[in-house]
Amino acid sequence: MPFDRKAYMKEYREKNKEKMKEYMKDYKKEYSKNNKERIKEVNKIYYQSPVGIKNGLLNTWRQRGVIETDQYTFDELYETYLYHTNCEQCDVELTTGRFMTKTTKCLDHDHETGKFRDILCHTCNVKRR
Repeated sequence: MPFDRKAYMKEYREKNKEKMKEYMKDYKKEYSKNNKERIKEVNKIYYQSPVGIKNGLLNTWRQRGVIETDQYTFDELYETYLYHTNCEQCDVELTTGRFMTKTTKCLDHDHETGKFRDILCHTCNVKRR
């Protein structure tokens, strides 16, 4: 019977989980130390892509306590957020961008329950808190 490298490697990984875990931890640390500029470039490109923008926004919402509900999953919430052009409270045209203005688009949510309420301008969102 010929040597089955795939089965051997699978068995080795199962027997040496901690050893492999430690090796990967050291490898990642060494890689990131030696490739800081490359990682920075890749991250910059990723976070400017549509997928990167979406994931960055969803992570921000999760960190701020927004939760998925029966009514909205995060993907549905993102689609709702993306296509709203006016504040649901004062009907001002919403803006997006790097800097916060009075008309910047905000996802309003209940800070106690984490449930989504509306898409508002920054001014209305601050007043509602």
